[in-house]
Amino acid sequence: MTSRLFGLAALPYWAAILPLATITTTYVVAASVDHVATCVPYLSGCTSVSSTGRMAPESLIFRAGLLPAAVALILFWHRCAMFLELNGDASARVPALKLVGVVLALSLVLYALTLGFEDGMYPRLRRIGMSGFAIGTFVAELLFIFAYKPLRRSDTSRIWMWLVVLCAALPTLDLVSEAIKWAGVEGNSPDHFATWNAFIVASAFYLLVGLTWRRHGFRSDSRIVAV
Repeated sequence: MTSRLFGLAALPYWAAILPLATITTTYVVAASVDHVATCVPYLSGCTSVSSTGRMAPESLIFRAGLLPAAVALILFWHRCAMFLELNGDASARVPALKLVGVVLALSLVLYALTLGFEDGMYPRLRRIGMSGFAIGTFVAELLFIFAYKPLRRSDTSRIWMWLVVLCAALPTLDLVSEAIKWAGVEGNSPDHFATWNAFIVASAFYLLVGLTWRRHGFRSDSRIVAV
């Protein structure tokens, strides 16, 4: 049981659960002490993800959750690259996926550590961190999708299609938020709505990757064997 929870095969679940659980928990705590509006942010976008981690006590939970989430993401994308390599992908996408995984995870760390500091260059660093995390996640998903496409099997073709849908959903959320604002909705709620739901979409992607690993028999003790 312990190996299932903490082994490398569990990385998709930690990568999916940690960020989503962190921002949801910090929102609940922040709302309970009247630091943010009370609503269902995934539906209304009444407040930003950043607003849930700016003030104590929720800021402590925010950092305590996102920092290990960043570690899980580095390991997850590295493991994705190993999965592709074990299944015969020797292209440049494999080392690129490892690099992008590190960049997006470090961007998340930068975002988490600078949140709540509004003086000097901290706001700029926070925006760089959030942008790096968002763009890096999208690029990593694209790399995995294109690399896995020729490796699909009959029992994973539908999973691959859902991975494509979830990857496309990330920029689509931004387009939807822009369309809502163009339709006359004022304020930042459309952007907040897109950000909250982007975490759900990314988490669903990681879980489907985990399902793909299982279908291929990719275990926590899998290793690359040099020939």
